[in-house]
Order: sequence, then structure tokens, then C-alpha cells
Amino acid sequence: MPEPDWPSSAEVHAEVRARLLALLNSTGGPVANLGQHALSGKHGILSDAPHSPVTILPAGTCIAAGCDWHLAIWPAVSAECMMAAADLFDDAADADASIPAEPSATPAVLLTVGAGLLSLATAAVVRVAEDGATVETVAALARILGEGFAEAANGQATNLQVGDRQVDALTAYGQAAAKSGPLGALIARLGARAATDDPEIVDLLSEFGRRFAVHSQLRNDARDAAPDASVHKADVRAGARTVPLAFTASEGAPEGLDEAQLAAWERQERQRVATGGGVAAALALAEAERLSAIEALDRLEGLGCPVRGLRELL
Repeated sequence: MPEPDWPSSAEVHAEVRARLLALLNSTGGPVANLGQHALSGKHGILSDAPHSPVTILPAGTCIAAGCDWHLAIWPAVSAECMMAAADLFDDAADADASIPAEPSATPAVLLTVGAGLLSLATAAVVRVAEDGATVETVAALARILGEGFAEAANGQATNLQVGDRQVDALTAYGQAAAKSGPLGALIARLGARAATDDPEIVDLLSEFGRRFAVHSQLRNDARDAAPDASVHKADVRAGARTVPLAFTASEGAPEGLDEAQLAAWERQERQRVATGGGVAAALALAEAERLSAIEALDRLEGLGCPVRGLRELL
């Protein structure tokens, strides 16, 4: 299969963004308002400077599977709604006040809005028929979305059942993989299956998505624990069960510290985690996932699939 002209990131984001906004605006209410807020953070699809792997990945796997990337626009919209729902579910579970834009956005509201966004993900994915997909493809994508999100929910629920108990680095790695891997596999599979029903190609692209997502999660965990992190998330203070913190037995901030004492403790703890090899351990595991993702691409290339754009993601 000859190497196609891969679209620019900006081109893909613009097409997905337009349909996503239209879908949310037609829904209205808290689902649209909190959904747009969740999708506007950092480099999200609705931010001022979007660079969302959730949008790019389905387009890339669709091209690699042999179709024009436009067939993956609705699957990408679906994936964005699904991930926004997952983020709100996480915030509700963590009682995180960072997403809500109004005091009424309680955990119960976040859960309800998340359910609404998950419903929109299903509504979006079946609209691939509007771009020429067959009835069989539509049915397959709906099944992939449902089964894939259920797998991801199992991984997250298992993590939540651990509670506040400290874990070792190997367990923390397994939790990171169980949380992020199924979502990455699902997002990649949506784009691949929109293009082909060849099970080997779809499975290999799904495996790429799984490895890519775990790689990204581990790098994020390493960055969040590092002394030079540009934004200090709450992971270190809370003693989150991430690989770098578990590797160094970091248990979170002691009780009773004032803000100045807490800031001093966090600086010292971040340095201790880095010196103790926690950041390096997470990065080493991330590199192993990257190499596994490359292996999947090499196998796809051997089947004649164009993968240049997916290599660039790594």
C-alpha cells in the first residue's frame, strides 16, 4: 500500500471540533456546558491550542487501515465524548473540584453529566453511516465502543477498590496499564474498524493504541512527580499510587503542615523521588511500552499498511 498524504494535526482537529461542538450545542444543558469545560483544558480538542491524541489517533489508524481519514471523524467525536465522560467519572470518584465551573457541579452532577456524554459517544459513533460506512461497520463500531468502555471501567473500578492502601511499583504499573491501556486500544480500534474488517490489522492497530496510551500515562506520571514539573499536580502531596511514587514508597504529606511547611516538604519529597530512581523507573517502563508500540507498527508495515503518521506520534 503506497504511503498516503497524511493530514496536518490542525486539519483533523478542525473537522472533529466542528462536529463535536454541533453535537454538544444541539444537546445543551449541563451536559454541553460541563462537557465543553472538560474538553477545553490544557490542549484539549476545544482549547485555544488543541493537540488531542484522542482526535489524532482514530484518524491515524483509519489511514493505516487503508481508508481516507474523513471516515474517522465521527469515531473521533465519539472518542472525545467518551474520554470527557471518563474524566468526569474520575473527578467524581476523587471529589476533584478542578473541572466544575459552578458550585452545583457536585459529584452526583458530574456522574450524571458523564452518563450523558457517554450516551453522546454512542450517538456520534453510529453517525459514521453519514460518511458512507456500511451497516455492518456501524454495528461493529457500536459494539466496540460498548465492550471497550466496559473493559476500561473494570480496570478503573479495580484500582478504586484498592482504596488508600500503598502498593509496590509493579502493582502501580499494572494499575496504570489497566486504567489507560483499554481506552487507548478502544480509541485506536474505532478508527481502524471504520476502515477495515480485517481482524489482524484491526488487532495490531488496537495493540498500538494500548501501548501508546500506557506509554503516555507513564510519562505523565513521571513528569507529575519530577522536581521540575511545570505544574505541580496533587500526586506527590496525596501519595498517589503511581509508579515513581510507589517505587520510592512515597506516602503523601504528613498531616498538620501549614502551607509553607507543605511546600517545603513537597520540594524535598520530589527531589527524594527523583534521586531514589522513581522518575527513572517510570520512564524506563514508558520506553518499554514505546518499543512494543513500534513493534506493532513494524508488523503492520510488513502487511503493507502505511504507518508514518503513527510513528510520528511516538
